[in-house]
Amino acid sequence: MITHIVEVKVKNARSEKFYDFMINPNDQQYKTWWPQEHLQFHITKPGDENHLGDHVYFDEYLGKKRRTSFHAVVVTANRPIKIVWQMKMIGIRLPFFVNFELKDEPDYLTVRHELKMGYSGIGKIFDLFIRLVFNKKYKEDLENHCNIEWPKLAELLS
Repeated sequence: MITHIVEVKVKNARSEKFYDFMINPNDQQYKTWWPQEHLQFHITKPGDENHLGDHVYFDEYLGKKRRTSFHAVVVTANRPIKIVWQMKMIGIRLPFFVNFELKDEPDYLTVRHELKMGYSGIGKIFDLFIRLVFNKKYKEDLENHCNIEWPKLAELLS
């Protein structure tokens, strides 16, 4: 199992607004957030009234050279503190998760972005291939992206 965590403290932000934005995405708002990096983020198939079971599509750049896109399902929707998306490919859920956690502090919001990828048991052999893609440079690009995007979202939502 591969785990990568980026935690950012964001001033002038509250969990309710961040949660609402991320749980009910649409392309126009997503592009407005960061036009140079964000391309698409929208619901492709709605789940329940709390968005549990929503199917989403996500597409963005991480810097100038790296583009990442995926389909996912909302497997946790715990308002206003946690959303978990499980990635899928050709309709099959993969052991790849994006955990998005929020914690209101007196002077800021802590945003925790965690990627969990990989297999257990004999499937661990595939983790070697995952590490070829999710390498040191990818991690750096993701960290840089998160450190810029979360304060940008606070600006947009203020």
